[in-house]
Amino acid sequence: MSAECEMDHSYAMPNVVSYQYQNSKLPNDNSNTLLKKIQNVYANKLLNDITLVVGGISYPAHRFMLCISSDVFEVIYNAKTMLMNSTWSDSHQEVIELQEVQQCIEVFPVFLQYFYTGVITLEQSNIMPMLVLADKYNVKDLTTLCVEYMCEHIADAADQGQLVTWFQYVLSLNQPTTINASYYCKIWQDIECMEIKPPWNKLLKACRNYIKWNLDSCTKCFNTFQCDILVGLLKQSDVVVHDEMQLFGCVASWLNYQSAEKLLECNESDTIEDYMSSLTEHVMSYIRYPMILPRQMAQLLMVPVVKQNKDFFVDKMAAAMEYNLIKTEKRSDTEHILECTPRLYTCERWGNSFRVRTKVIQNYQSIKREIVTCSSLFDRERELNEESNWEIEMYLKGLCFGKAMLVSWRGSIEVPEVIIKTVRATIKMKLQPEDIGKVARHVRVAILVYAVQNKIVHVVTVVQKVVLFDTNQNLITIDDLMVYDAVNQPTTNEELIHINDTNVSYFMSDRVPLKFHVIITPIITGLTDTHVGTRIQHVHF
Repeated sequence: MSAECEMDHSYAMPNVVSYQYQNSKLPNDNSNTLLKKIQNVYANKLLNDITLVVGGISYPAHRFMLCISSDVFEVIYNAKTMLMNSTWSDSHQEVIELQEVQQCIEVFPVFLQYFYTGVITLEQSNIMPMLVLADKYNVKDLTTLCVEYMCEHIADAADQGQLVTWFQYVLSLNQPTTINASYYCKIWQDIECMEIKPPWNKLLKACRNYIKWNLDSCTKCFNTFQCDILVGLLKQSDVVVHDEMQLFGCVASWLNYQSAEKLLECNESDTIEDYMSSLTEHVMSYIRYPMILPRQMAQLLMVPVVKQNKDFFVDKMAAAMEYNLIKTEKRSDTEHILECTPRLYTCERWGNSFRVRTKVIQNYQSIKREIVTCSSLFDRERELNEESNWEIEMYLKGLCFGKAMLVSWRGSIEVPEVIIKTVRATIKMKLQPEDIGKVARHVRVAILVYAVQNKIVHVVTVVQKVVLFDTNQNLITIDDLMVYDAVNQPTTNEELIHINDTNVSYFMSDRVPLKFHVIITPIITGLTDTHVGTRIQHVHF
């Protein structure tokens, strides 16, 4: 890959964000005098009528403030709640002990103080236990603040090794009563988030898409995946990885971690060996071995997990080699069709990346790049020279259609100038004159759009489309690839326009160009999955 196509990941320590928020149930006084008095009552432990004991520490409090701040403590209609319901055994006691996990014990004083002050400081170190407390005691205002903070620090969470934990916690809160194998596959797909209510759906979608499209940035938290959720991820075709070998390495690392955890629970070597053998075969079955190049197969033989489960992997590797050795395509049944479907591989075999400096582009002017991709799905020696040439054209500054005359039998009509504010991409198959009418390409086109959150560059948008390029159609158009106003914005850092209501921008500064990556992979009917359609997905939308 050329220097122009390389990307520098700039990692920043997570920012400490203070949300100045006044609880909507606190009295509203323009002079803030009443609010200051309430804060003074808490600070000086005045007039308290209840004591909460958490982790052996006593916290004087007031029933009234607890009830107006937390739905768990509040009388709502005829619901039975903790403090105002006479049937509850502790309702008339002055001391109530609350059972919390250690992380929540540490942040509980800040959590309780929020009831009185309406102000809280959220940061990476306290966000998860604070969200757990807010959700447990149904403090809706604080829950919303926590979710907003998390959406604004998705990239930081991945860098700090917390993102998978965030994702799985949101899933645990929104799981249906009936769960089957298909559920763990659907949670990685866009349609599933529609069934989850706000604000959880926004956070779930942001976590899910960031993991799928920035897997190389999630290595610190990859080992914390639950098995079923990991298998659901491995079934997806829109996972962005360098190649299948990279994904194999991530899963091998996950298995090593599970083995170490199992060793802490059980010292019986035979039991651990049987458990890990079964787990390995289950999870590694979803690696797409035909997508691993034959020359890479030899490297697999040196991996410890392969040595320990040689029979299983030799069978998988032998079956994969068939696709690369035979000329006639081997057809897969429905159960195994995914193993011959490329993911969104960023290696040069399937596409390339390029950067664009918007300062040098005039209004309505386009920029062009050319890429070369492999035309065959498998790496067969006799087919190494089969390549496809593509022209990518980007309209970042909108489009302008000048005045024209529409001539018809009734007379001529003047068509006024039309300006369309959209970010458009076109993909054109380039053919030699002798190939016209003879060559067709059935492919999946994907465009990755990169953006920046807290100085961390990551994929923020993925476009996918299945297309048959031939003589009749050698070009496709995709509009609204990016947010027009966020691309065509002032160039100073202070005036950067975010893509949405989170702190995500296409620009880190006026000196950093936009980055795209175009991926084009072959489709073979009956062998590869074509269930992609046309869609534009965004991480933070």
